[in-house]
Amino acid sequence: MRAGLLALLASFAPALRAQSDAELRWADSVLTEFVANKQDDARRAADLARRASQFLDRASDPCKALHIRSLLANYLDRLGAVDSAASLFLDDRFASIGKCPAMVQKDYYRFLTNVQLSLGEFARVDSLCELAYVRAQSGPMAGMDLSELRCNQGIAVASMGRLDDGMALFHEAYEEARGHGSVENMVQGLLNIATIHAMTGNHKAALTNYFEVRNLLRDGGFSDRLVSCFQNIGSVYKAMGSFDRALAYQDSAITLARSSGFLQGEADATHALAQSLREQSRGNEAYDQLERYVTLHKSIMDSDRIKAVAEMREKYETEKKERDNQELRAANLEAALRQEQLQRTRNIYLSIGIIVLISAIGLWSRLRYVHRSRAAISKEKEISEGLLHNILPEEVATELKQKGYADVKEFEVATILFSDFKGFTTLSEKLTAAQLVAEIDHCFKGFDAIMEKYRIEKIKTIGDAYMAAGGLPVPAHGSPADVVSAALEMQDFMRDYKARRQAEGRLFFEMRLGLHSGPVIAGIVGVKKFAYDIWGDTVNIASRMESSGEAGRVNISAATYALVKDEAGLAFSARGPVEAKGKGPMEMWFVERAA
Repeated sequence: MRAGLLALLASFAPALRAQSDAELRWADSVLTEFVANKQDDARRAADLARRASQFLDRASDPCKALHIRSLLANYLDRLGAVDSAASLFLDDRFASIGKCPAMVQKDYYRFLTNVQLSLGEFARVDSLCELAYVRAQSGPMAGMDLSELRCNQGIAVASMGRLDDGMALFHEAYEEARGHGSVENMVQGLLNIATIHAMTGNHKAALTNYFEVRNLLRDGGFSDRLVSCFQNIGSVYKAMGSFDRALAYQDSAITLARSSGFLQGEADATHALAQSLREQSRGNEAYDQLERYVTLHKSIMDSDRIKAVAEMREKYETEKKERDNQELRAANLEAALRQEQLQRTRNIYLSIGIIVLISAIGLWSRLRYVHRSRAAISKEKEISEGLLHNILPEEVATELKQKGYADVKEFEVATILFSDFKGFTTLSEKLTAAQLVAEIDHCFKGFDAIMEKYRIEKIKTIGDAYMAAGGLPVPAHGSPADVVSAALEMQDFMRDYKARRQAEGRLFFEMRLGLHSGPVIAGIVGVKKFAYDIWGDTVNIASRMESSGEAGRVNISAATYALVKDEAGLAFSARGPVEAKGKGPMEMWFVERAA
């Protein structure tokens, strides 16, 4: 009986080996395609790269595994999942990247510095680019076009206030790209040069660069960048006071975006045109354009929601098909086992009693194996459901299990909380990686306990930033007053933490914290790794409340103030209009407990 079972399993071995070889060939083809062609659909590309990475991790060539991880990090960075992207580069195998081919090394430095720029780690970008240039002098990267790295380094040093150094690097990037015939990288270098000119008030030089970009892009046909270029030219003319030319280029940007179906570009250009008309006191025209912008923005939000639901349904269908395949394979195996059992039963009648006994023992062992397998599957199901409830809000997880997808929902009033550690980048350079992670983990665990106490939904962490929301997914949970109380307790936690660290002679974090209340859209994003997230301008304004605040204090917007101003036990300090990045002057208040 046992020999028959082994023979049956052995018959599947060639098929399994063939399947493994096919998976590796598929993963190789994905990697080849991604290296050869730029992928516009970052979400789809990330899904494919993640699957290919699982197969290439088993390949004999470790450089392929590192290459696909670098590409996956790039797509995650483009999707805004910066933490997930950064974690991919923590793989110990990257220590041997210098032994890999030139393209693997180049993509590693390109995409790692992109992620570090997204995290605001400008000093690390500067250092890593210098290391790459040293290795390129004699290693496999010698003679390659490193203009993208020079642009990233230029952005980093300019962001640290070294505008002259940034400008020099952008010029080097442009010349290097031109020497290699890379139009796309020439465009990027010119755009960065134009940005520095515009920042320093050299509008004529900025226009010259933008016109060069326009000519390069026109030669290559339509692109999203051409729409942005027309917008930038219009913005420079507006800054120079030449409103007629500004309006003409902004109108051209709208026409170009509309003719190509570039909805986001049309919305951005329409909003810029409305602002220009308003500055010329052409109120009626400005209102018309602003109304059109609102319509376009709503269309974008609607299409995003439809796409999110479609992706969720596609994921459900894919997983359902996989479950059906697993059940079919199990049924086939059981059928084969039953057939073998029948054959053995016939032999039993022709054999002596001892063979009957041996056969019975074999059958009992097999049934016990099947029972154990089913028990293991049941246990795995319990574990997966527990993980689902840990990742998603209970209400959303329940809906997902019942329907196979969760609807995107709108909430009229939610209170968004943003926190960020002051001087994180500087402090991180003084701690080891293990110490840094331990400090962040200690603080975030404390914040999680506070969120649970006030029934506030933790949304996500982004590096050293912490984001949560009250009023969703259950509107009755986490009122504006509850979120304010939670924010004050978070600052209390940080004060106690600071006092303990000072007493121990250790380094410590201080934290800014901001709140804003308003409408948001919430739902699940992602295809393989679920994430409950929220969208809307309310989220952006909450972030501005945090960045415009002060360490150790809770900064709130006018909307949140209006909802909690009559709450007992709270005291408010009006700050008046405070300049918020990208939003202009906004009324803000500091809130604290009443004496």
